[in-house]
Amino acid sequence: MIELGPHNLIEFLAQTGRLAPDIAATSRAETLSGGVSNVVMRVTVPRGDDFVVKQSRAQLRTQAAWFSQPERIWRERDVLVVLQECTPPRLVPKLLFEDRENFLIAMEAIPREHIVWKTCLLNEDVDPSIAHQLGTVLATIHARTANDVRLIDSLGNRTIFDELRLDPFYRFVAARHSELRPALERLIDETMATQVSLVLADFSPKNILVINQNVDSNFSREPRPTPRIALVDFETGHFGDPAFDLGFFLSHLLLKTIRSAARSDTFFEMIREFWSAYRTALMNAVSLPDAMQLATYERRIVPHLAACMRARVDGKSTVDYLTNEAQTFIREATTDWLLSPPDRVEAVFRDLQMRLRAIYSC
Repeated sequence: MIELGPHNLIEFLAQTGRLAPDIAATSRAETLSGGVSNVVMRVTVPRGDDFVVKQSRAQLRTQAAWFSQPERIWRERDVLVVLQECTPPRLVPKLLFEDRENFLIAMEAIPREHIVWKTCLLNEDVDPSIAHQLGTVLATIHARTANDVRLIDSLGNRTIFDELRLDPFYRFVAARHSELRPALERLIDETMATQVSLVLADFSPKNILVINQNVDSNFSREPRPTPRIALVDFETGHFGDPAFDLGFFLSHLLLKTIRSAARSDTFFEMIREFWSAYRTALMNAVSLPDAMQLATYERRIVPHLAACMRARVDGKSTVDYLTNEAQTFIREATTDWLLSPPDRVEAVFRDLQMRLRAIYSC
């Protein structure tokens, strides 16, 4: 495999016939930020459409040693194909070409006039309309792929999901916190025993792009239009338990709520908007499997939410925006939720909200 970077990507694309020599001479490549598992580069083509090249690497860029098979790039390609069929136009980028020998795929580029939603949240720019869109989108993906037996053959293998999620998140924490080991081992077993829909397993604010709608609200009396969103990064996708997606995503939102405790009520309003939109879209779906009926479903979502939050302070891939005090707070709350999990997602919201108010009011 040729390891590609901005220094040699244009030459590689010219040599392999993906760019004509005269176009390559005026094109340039740049590395895009974010993520730890791949090299992602944007190719700017004068008088043409930009595109993105993504190449997987065996060793991930984390402090703790973390490896995964480069073949996971083909899982991303397969998930993109499924998403093109079950999501609205322009939500996910179109595939352009692939290179099996070099473990890379190319896809259309998202417009440069975008911001990563994670950046918005860290800047305390909270927009419930985005959360509402995301709730509807995620429920649509889960519902439209539920019980699709065709996906068992193409997406049923969960080795990559294990390497990039279960092992560095749940097993890593279980090995270091013996009191949590039984709960986390049960969660792993239950997750591996449940296969009902497409699971993205990386539905995260860092993979949600908010695209500028080119409206200057300072000079317009019209309401600001609902932002367009796009989703990227699907290598952990598989046919499995959608409860993981809910736990994983909500854990990101709650971690940022804790970081911005002074504005926690605003964050909780956004989080509840997401959860309400997800529930509504799911309840409007037909022929859902028993595992996705809400009473059963929520009892699986809560442990994933707690375990994913704990993993972001004690797992292999930790967040970098929490104080030591916030990390201690998260350890205490997630221990309670893992050892005695509430039956409802809303109960977690209420409990965390009360804990934050108790601390912040002091």
